[in-house]
Amino acid sequence: MDNSNIASMFEMLDSSNKGSISFVQYKEALKTLGLCTADEVLKDDGHGVTFEKFRNEVCICPASLQAFARKL
Repeated sequence: MDNSNIASMFEMLDSSNKGSISFVQYKEALKTLGLCTADEVLKDDGHGVTFEKFRNEVCICPASLQAFARKL
């Protein structure tokens, strides 16, 4: 999965084009991608999650992303 795929996912989540997504959206996306579990504790800093942070987290496990892409 390349940067354009990750950007497309982020854009779907950021439907209002704010440049960030909510922490809830972020956590649900990571769970959907298999990059975190439902009981895993993630820190919410109270700010929206930017594309850069989203990309950095999603890129930590490319095998999970490939499995997710096959489901689409």
